[in-house]
Amino acid sequence: MEKPKISVFIPIYKESFMLKDLLKSLTLEEYEPKEIIVVVDEPTEKTRRLAEEIKNVRFIFNGHRLGKVNALNEAVKKSDGEILLFLDGDVKIGENCEGFLKTLVKEMVDTDLLEIKKKIIRENFLTKVIYYDYLSSNVVSWLFSKGLKKSLGLNGSAFAIKRKTFMELGGFRNVVAEDLDLATRSFLKNFRFKYSEKLEVFVKTPSRWKQVYRQRKRWGIGGAQWIKEYYRDLAKTALRFPKFLLPAIPIIFPSLILFLLCSLIPDALIYKSIMVFILFAAVKIGFLLHPFFLSVVTIALVKNLVASLLSFVVFASLFYVFARKLGYSFNPLEFLVFYFIFSPFWLSIVVTSIIRVVIQKGEVKLSDWKF
Repeated sequence: MEKPKISVFIPIYKESFMLKDLLKSLTLEEYEPKEIIVVVDEPTEKTRRLAEEIKNVRFIFNGHRLGKVNALNEAVKKSDGEILLFLDGDVKIGENCEGFLKTLVKEMVDTDLLEIKKKIIRENFLTKVIYYDYLSSNVVSWLFSKGLKKSLGLNGSAFAIKRKTFMELGGFRNVVAEDLDLATRSFLKNFRFKYSEKLEVFVKTPSRWKQVYRQRKRWGIGGAQWIKEYYRDLAKTALRFPKFLLPAIPIIFPSLILFLLCSLIPDALIYKSIMVFILFAAVKIGFLLHPFFLSVVTIALVKNLVASLLSFVVFASLFYVFARKLGYSFNPLEFLVFYFIFSPFWLSIVVTSIIRVVIQKGEVKLSDWKF
């Protein structure tokens, strides 16, 4: 039986210091037939020299900035592989993935769209914290893959899709979250989805808070636009498959549960009312009520603290189990920072992005999000 041809696409803006190693990993693989296409917007001299150095790789240079979506759609038209593999230029193929492309072909036999496991390159403490954010998205993909065999979303830094499927979907759309949009359209058209536990790549993520904020701001806007466009379909999916979609939200945003626990405790309103009453009474009656006021405040704080600790233990246990299942590491201290600091930070960006998109009626300039 003739083996399917794989077309690998790697979009680059100017240059990537990880590109050379990625291309070496792909070109050294014995799998054939394959073609590797690197599409570069505004290439630097370093990238041009690399194109001369690396053999068996086709470079497409765009003198001006087309943007990731346009560049990839055009590159696909110039390819002829039956399987399309999309990789960002800042990923590294896992060392344990011997025969990456050969395994990819086997994984694609029973699916149309394949999500590849992703792990963070753990450079400093911040990236070690963000590691659990990637774990959460991988858990959701795994759950949808096992339960529904289709998914509303994926991480576009490494995934594969059959050419026939990609063409039927009309390729990437010119939106901020083009990968999320592609997966959702495949879900609505009932294309098969699979999460690969056998293949993995390591993704370089920003290692400074300012860089993380810029990246997450873009992701937040993309997600908000996605919600605005597909909210009816999302609502129908939630009603049809509640046991898959509803648990996915707290897995991706565990701080949401923390917020709800601290804000919606049944008698929280009573405590607040009592505190306000005592505060005004203390002004009239005198110092004797101040200790009582402080005790009520303390009780409220302790109650929220207990709720926070209980929710942390539950989510830490849950993430630990999934980390063991999917081959991730788990460190309680790192997860603690993720749960109480990074997750609320990320959730706040998403909420403000939704508000921004609603106010601006979704009109956010795409020029800022081309790569």
